Amino acid sequence: MNIKLINSKVNAILKGLSELEPPINIEEIAKSRGLKIIGYPLGDDVSGLLSIQNGEGTIGYNQTERNIPRRRFTIAHELGHYELHRDQSDLFVDKQFIYRSQNSSDTPVKKEMEHEANLFASSILMPTSLLRREIEKYDISEEGIKQLAEVFKVSTTAMSIRISSLGLI
Repeated sequence: MNIKLINSKVNAILKGLSELEPPINIEEIAKSRGLKIIGYPLGDDVSGLLSIQNGEGTIGYNQTERNIPRRRFTIAHELGHYELHRDQSDLFVDKQFIYRSQNSSDTPVKKEMEHEANLFASSILMPTSLLRREIEKYDISEEGIKQLAEVFKVSTTAMSIRISSLGLI
């Protein structure tokens, strides 16, 4: 996984924002990158997709998904595919479960792309500089992580993974 490339792309996108405050407006970022965002009836097992036709990208999220943090992560994940992998495929369909089991039928390349898109999504929704600033306001307890997740409008699972991966707990 090319963590430096992912961080570089995320930082370049965030640098272009006039104001960097949580929660990050991921829909506006995606639109500013030329993507359309549309709700689709994708069924119970699909959280989102990215379709690229004639150079035009469309992010589809599952319109039945009422969980705003889940929807935000899906949009950020699909934006990650667009920014990182658009030269490798013109269609990405992502199942509900972000972290797939090792027994999944996905190829190693597909697994790698999914992990990269997840890292991109986490990095853009919870930028390191903002997270370090906000984390000082809360205890790193179960309740503190829940409060941070609410500030950033992400799931507590996503927040826990991000904090842990940055070595902040």
